Amino acid sequence: MSGNNVVADGRESATDALVEDSTVVIAHPMGDQRAPLGLDRPLQLRGDRSRMVPSGMPSALGIDHIPALRSFVADACRRRMLAGRHGYHQPPLALVGRKGVGKGFASLWIARNAGVPIFRMPVDDSFSTDRLITHCAGSIPLPPVIAMAATLCANPVIVIELDVKRQITAQAEKALASMIDPRCNSRWIGNDEQTIFDFSHVSWILEVQDGVSKSGAENRETGAPVMPASPSPLLAALVEETGLAIEVDARRELEDLRRLDVAVEVCAAAGAVEPAAVADVHAALCSLDRPSLGHVACDALVRAALRALDQHRNAGGAA
Repeated sequence: MSGNNVVADGRESATDALVEDSTVVIAHPMGDQRAPLGLDRPLQLRGDRSRMVPSGMPSALGIDHIPALRSFVADACRRRMLAGRHGYHQPPLALVGRKGVGKGFASLWIARNAGVPIFRMPVDDSFSTDRLITHCAGSIPLPPVIAMAATLCANPVIVIELDVKRQITAQAEKALASMIDPRCNSRWIGNDEQTIFDFSHVSWILEVQDGVSKSGAENRETGAPVMPASPSPLLAALVEETGLAIEVDARRELEDLRRLDVAVEVCAAAGAVEPAAVADVHAALCSLDRPSLGHVACDALVRAALRALDQHRNAGGAA
């Protein structure tokens, strides 16, 4: 490094350290073999400092109907800033709730606002060790490897989709836990490949359908919802110890705010930042019928928002 990049006391400046830290190697061969899929080359840590500052991702609109998630994201960004680290990363997160309340919407919001790719991994009772080569067998855990190799990104968001009605096998549960656990996932050993993998930069999200206790029980220390009906007790305990579980609900008193958040996020994702576009989309969502029981599924709101945005743009083009 040239002398211009060193401060007076001989240490590298914080800016230079961040530039160097913007790429990492996540596969380290232990023998003469190359790491699979070229993962022994540096991969990007995406999500620059402008996204981590208070005026960036922590204050972005779109999740105000889930206040606990906003606090969680703000804390994650604050930790990255204080540590002087490049790229977005968060502790393990569980989003629990009924189908259609917006768990997937929240995961997409995190990935888009963090500037990282998202990779989804459905897991149920048919999820066998043939589809996830286990840590016990000492082979590559395919989902994170494929996600990072395909996107050339070391810190994607990887979503594990779980359903409380479908238990997963103990072997698959153990394999998933070994990838997610921040206390050990930086040194995941693939014996067959003679390679050590680092999954510590991945932001893991568990989307648990119907995973909230009927009684609404909460962790006394954190106030987070517990997951007594989780399809994976091991993963539930892991999230409780190292991350956070958040209930995503579609309560009637939050419905107006929920629809506004969908309108804001759909417009932002489409690059339609003008207030008139958000207002038209929000008005269209507010005109949708409200069921006497249950809720309008979030994906239905998103589809309606996209149609309304197209109509807004067509009307503007015609004018």
